[in-house]
Amino acid sequence: MTFLDIHAHILPAVDDGAKDMDTAITLLEMLQDQGVTDVIATPHFYPDIDSAEDFAELTQNAYNELKGEVLHRALPRVFLGCELRYFSGIGKSRAIKQFVIQGTNYLLLELPYGEPITQSVLQDIIDIGERQGLIPILAHIERYSRVKGYKKLLKLISDGYAKAHINAGAVVSKEDAKLCEKLIKGGYVSYLASDTHSPDHRPPFIKQALETIAERLGKSATNRFIIKANRLLEEIEVANV
Repeated sequence: MTFLDIHAHILPAVDDGAKDMDTAITLLEMLQDQGVTDVIATPHFYPDIDSAEDFAELTQNAYNELKGEVLHRALPRVFLGCELRYFSGIGKSRAIKQFVIQGTNYLLLELPYGEPITQSVLQDIIDIGERQGLIPILAHIERYSRVKGYKKLLKLISDGYAKAHINAGAVVSKEDAKLCEKLIKGGYVSYLASDTHSPDHRPPFIKQALETIAERLGKSATNRFIIKANRLLEEIEVANV
């Protein structure tokens, strides 16, 4: 079985994820033990404080270094992406194309925590697709469930303007397990991701989450996550031949 983890902070010394190469290798080993064969490295980019040029240089250097270690140690393949923080007017910004998942038109988008999901935010997400020709993947949508406008965000997803993922850690947690079930049953979730940051404080839970989903919602629900992850992986592979 192959499985693509679309959201992981494994680039060494880039953001609040892996602090060094040893930590990055440990995280990849943990993911491999959980059946993950391919990973998208998604370092945070905050448009209000980060320089796009500096970010590109830093992440590319870290990615090149990590790829060398991956080949040497026969670890999961790593592709380069980004977790881009939403900003007002993002749907009209041509600059966001530099933050897509390697070679594709998929963009991992993080919404601000605790802020209302207004009509302008929803329109920005729509514009990412209609104006920029990109496919937004909304990161960990379970986190926004208590925010005003959440139901409208789910409708936007169901209407096909965006895709979304939930965090594996949320699936196996007491606090978010039922919410994740509802989101999966409602058809709002395309991907399951680790969003791992560190072996101790934010470890990956992909295997446990897939087992939990199979137990509660059936093996077919688990298979849907695997199939969708593999379809995205195929697109990445074709784009990077």
